[in-house]
Amino acid sequence: MRNLVAFLIKNSSWFVFISLEVVCFYFIFNYNSFQRSIYLNSSNEIVGRVYDVSGHVISYFGLKETNQDLLSKNAELQNRVLVLESYIHKMSTDSIKTNAVLQDSLPHKHYDYIIGRVINNSISQVKNYITINGGSKNGLHSDMGVISQQGIVGIVRTVSDNYSLIQPIINPKTALSCKVKGSNIPGTLTWDAQDYRYASLEGFPRFEKFEVGDTIITSGYSGIFPEGIMVGVVESSKGQSDDNFLVLKVRLSTDFSSLKDVLIIKNENRDELSKLEKEITENDK
Repeated sequence: MRNLVAFLIKNSSWFVFISLEVVCFYFIFNYNSFQRSIYLNSSNEIVGRVYDVSGHVISYFGLKETNQDLLSKNAELQNRVLVLESYIHKMSTDSIKTNAVLQDSLPHKHYDYIIGRVINNSISQVKNYITINGGSKNGLHSDMGVISQQGIVGIVRTVSDNYSLIQPIINPKTALSCKVKGSNIPGTLTWDAQDYRYASLEGFPRFEKFEVGDTIITSGYSGIFPEGIMVGVVESSKGQSDDNFLVLKVRLSTDFSSLKDVLIIKNENRDELSKLEKEITENDK
């Protein structure tokens, strides 16, 4: 306490000076309209700039939560699209039962989505892989389809407790059943280890109509991807060794160079399909 008193006495002249300055400024800005207007404008400018900077800082740190929220909403919308497409397909392919379908509820949703974040990604290797920060603890397992907000990404190959390794479509080992939108004839999507922006749809019949710019989607002929997931667009075509088929050059919709967040597709009926296919394979031996 004595030290505090000694400090105040020692620096009393400075405290008196500061107090007088405060009083002077008070009288100047309080009783002079011109000075008061300058003070208010300046203070508003300073406060506004402080709020602007703090707002940008807060917005930056909130981007992660905002992005996660957008991904969740995108997954929900994706589910609704699949349900509606299935509903429309039933109506258009079975006109006799249209009235009955209209009276029924929408089909049961077989697909769900799990959000994952990319923590490692390669695009310049012959065999590219992607690592995400979700594993078995998050419900992930091998042979699950992976998509982005832009389109298809690849397939989950291996998982640990907290991480998963994805084999993307820009890996020569990946072969997916895809088709031209509006067609029911599938081909096989493969990658030639050249340009990560392009893939090839092989086995496309010559007699089947298509145009440059047509959309390529998943065929749905597996339990990994539902039908209708965006893959890319047709950029050109060329003949195969078999004159009855073409190879379509596909510009991929997913930009793998800037891939940050993904959605892992969870098929509730996958185990049932796998069990059935395994039984058929064993019976054919």
